[in-house]
Amino acid sequence: MTPVAFTRFSRLLSLRPRRLTAGALSLLLAAPLTLGLGVARAENPELTVYNQNFALVKDYRPIALKAGLNDVTMDNVAALMDATSVHFKSLTAPQAVRVREQNFRYDLISRQNILDRMVGHKIRFTKEGKVREGILLNPATTVFRNGGYNGGSVGTGSSDAFAIQTPEGVLLTDLNEILIDTLPEGLYARPTLLWSLDSDKGGTHQSEVSYLTDGINWLCDYVAVLSDDDNHLDLTGWVTLDNQSGANYQNARLKLVAGDVRRVSPQAVPAYAGAVRQMMKMEAADAQPFQQEAFFEYHLYTLNARTSVMNRETKQVTLASAAAIPIRKKYIYDPDAARYRGWSNNGWADGDYGSVGYYGRPGRGWDSAESKKINTLIQFKNSQENHLGMPLPKGRIRVNKADSSGSIQFVGEDRIDHTAVNEEIELYLGDAFDLVGEKKRITFHEETHAIEETYEVKIRNHKKTSATIHVVDHLFGDWTIRANSAPFTKTDAHTVDFALPVPPDGERVLTYTVRVRR
Repeated sequence: MTPVAFTRFSRLLSLRPRRLTAGALSLLLAAPLTLGLGVARAENPELTVYNQNFALVKDYRPIALKAGLNDVTMDNVAALMDATSVHFKSLTAPQAVRVREQNFRYDLISRQNILDRMVGHKIRFTKEGKVREGILLNPATTVFRNGGYNGGSVGTGSSDAFAIQTPEGVLLTDLNEILIDTLPEGLYARPTLLWSLDSDKGGTHQSEVSYLTDGINWLCDYVAVLSDDDNHLDLTGWVTLDNQSGANYQNARLKLVAGDVRRVSPQAVPAYAGAVRQMMKMEAADAQPFQQEAFFEYHLYTLNARTSVMNRETKQVTLASAAAIPIRKKYIYDPDAARYRGWSNNGWADGDYGSVGYYGRPGRGWDSAESKKINTLIQFKNSQENHLGMPLPKGRIRVNKADSSGSIQFVGEDRIDHTAVNEEIELYLGDAFDLVGEKKRITFHEETHAIEETYEVKIRNHKKTSATIHVVDHLFGDWTIRANSAPFTKTDAHTVDFALPVPPDGERVLTYTVRVRR
């Protein structure tokens, strides 16, 4: 603790009692309450953020050590850190410094924590404008169990009233304002790491401290704009970084890892970081602010310039952008995606199980309005020929298009998974207004070991241009299409696709007969 800080702290806790009001508490929080040797602020930290709400932090700080045993403290660390992941290293003399003991203190100065430690001690408090004193009998934190004495979960809450033993008796009060002579021991202004270091070499050591912390996440959002003819789109990818870890990372080297990294088990962390967020935008320094590289089985994105990631801040940085990407529009009519037709233990099952439909939509009933909807999709390839060709992290893509007046309008959105180079991307944007499908079964014949049924599908096109609609059906068992009025493609063992060109303001009728053997 520096002499100036010590003087300020001494004045704050002078011989006269202090009222613990919001103003006084803010002064206490500003005072550095550390013991032993204090470590300077981090110099050019590194921050590697994973899109699973955790990050690897590397702090580089100079530290003055004497030969022998040293008690060292370091504040401004993440409140949500995993204390078991902390690693200390002297870069100046790695073999000369050994960690004897390490502690992570996150019991911070607060009204509730102070009152918990004052139980059984005399306090001064104001009541009806008068200063009174007594012994605090109950803590500010209450512990309770849900589910009975021998089971259930344990929870905590806050006391609504406090019992004070006074000469007149026990007084129940809300203790809006109390006065204390000194702070209880064991409270810290900020989350703090404490080490006991044994050094063979005295002097200033450049140290590296690394740890994992929860509460830092990043995700990717994409904004796409369709061309007037729906044949191309412009795509911009934004990285949104959210820091709720309880620490600031100033002038940091920022790296992002895209992929599904396995963690063995979640760690219990203190509830410190708040939920209030401030939105900030950082303009890109150039067209490609991130450098991308393969890293193990994942992909690593490194920001070209250093940046500051402050606590309770949401920061946005451009990941990549591409223009005039060729796309294909596709219409899908799949009215009974969740419908199962096959054998069960009780005979032939012919019902709508309604769990999951095409692209995650709910299953559709035969007579519902939903059964007439035709899905609109766009497809493109993540390739250099299409002006892309970089691994795209998973995220949401919002698609816009300019109307006849030139004003941008929203036309739909979908999510993509991590997409490698040269892989196809398919976005389901909504249902076509001017395309209508209608499907019905016109014959049904059941035998002992087989079933045969015929379907009729009508597609009506109310657009001023022609459109090709892909009529999809899902078949199970040993199936054969015995008759069909249009050619089909077998896309997998259980799916067929009829591509039906429909003229403008026209109608197309498809019939096909399916035989399924047990």
